[in-house]
Amino acid sequence: MTKLIGLTGGIATGKSAVSSYLKENQVPIIDADLITHQVEKKGQGGFNAIVDQFGKRILTKDGQLDRKKLGRLVFNHSAELKKLVRTIDPFIRLEITKQFEQHTGAGADLVILDAPTLFENGYAHIVDEVVVVYCDPVTQLHRLMVRNQLNISQASQQIKNQWPLQTKCDLADTIIYNSGTIAQTRLQVDEWLAAETN
Repeated sequence: MTKLIGLTGGIATGKSAVSSYLKENQVPIIDADLITHQVEKKGQGGFNAIVDQFGKRILTKDGQLDRKKLGRLVFNHSAELKKLVRTIDPFIRLEITKQFEQHTGAGADLVILDAPTLFENGYAHIVDEVVVVYCDPVTQLHRLMVRNQLNISQASQQIKNQWPLQTKCDLADTIIYNSGTIAQTRLQVDEWLAAETN
């Protein structure tokens, strides 16, 4: 029986580093962000559904999805954001299921669903376990400021716009602590992986 593990965290807590390391260890990854981009491409069902919902004002001159325009439209308006999530969600779930079945068919014991908004979008209900990548708030703020070249108030606002990291940790089956070195984080991943695959 193939296990589907949800991998999530907060912005700049190191989820991508953990996901990349799992991939290096030949663990199949289903990337929810990548799937979102795929289903929102021109001509795809998700793209058509978004245009039906929000109109052509969210398109570029050559008819592609203008992510910046769409972002401005939804990210400070929770009702619009919910509408976008409801519109695109069925297409994302369908692709997640398809990829999971492919990995299961190929004989994988373990598949990772890498999803930043695992809890927010209700994907926690479709996985067998949840792993949250955590780092302390000061480290998270500093990493985000450096990575995205933001000032302290911009970075704080981006963190505030997400579910509290502590809430995600409270709901997790496993927490990977990523405030220290990469080697320390990888060691925790190795131990978790060994426990899961034995």
